[in-house]
Amino acid sequence: MVLEYWRIIVVTHEEMQTVFLSILQWLVNIPFSAMFRIEGDSMLPLLKDGEFVLIVRTRFRWNRLRRGDVALFERPQSGPLGARGISTKRVIGLPGEDITIADGKIYIDGRLLNGNYQRACPNQADGEWFNGQEEYFFMGDNLCYSTDSRNYGPVDVISVKGKVWLRCWPLSRLQPFGREPADAS
Repeated sequence: MVLEYWRIIVVTHEEMQTVFLSILQWLVNIPFSAMFRIEGDSMLPLLKDGEFVLIVRTRFRWNRLRRGDVALFERPQSGPLGARGISTKRVIGLPGEDITIADGKIYIDGRLLNGNYQRACPNQADGEWFNGQEEYFFMGDNLCYSTDSRNYGPVDVISVKGKVWLRCWPLSRLQPFGREPADAS
């Protein structure tokens, strides 16, 4: 009975620590956040056209972009859109990685990427991109209807505005964001 009582306290303590760290991260993020409006449907079903999100800068080591994060960045001028603009996409490739798309499958440094990125697109072209030491490879969740790094190549870290951490409007879809599990196995 005494042993069981202590086990409950330890679990409760760990849960409280997790809750405390989550609240602390929110409090740190709020003053450093900026609000942006989502334009387009390339991140459906996660983000819809016209929704508002809060982003936090990714300059700090504890808040760097990782694979699976949703980020907001300035599009390069090269590519089919031809003009700069703001895009919201998911991080697929990290700095220094080789990204290959072959037969509708995505490979990172030769290893198949796990996750929800293996949906087939009828017009998906094969290709290979190498991220420099300061570049990320982004793709939209709505793969068949997304203009992303497959079209304009890797994006320089200087162009990254921040990581999406909260959908704040409409209130009916209020949702904090983590990252979608995706790993190259």
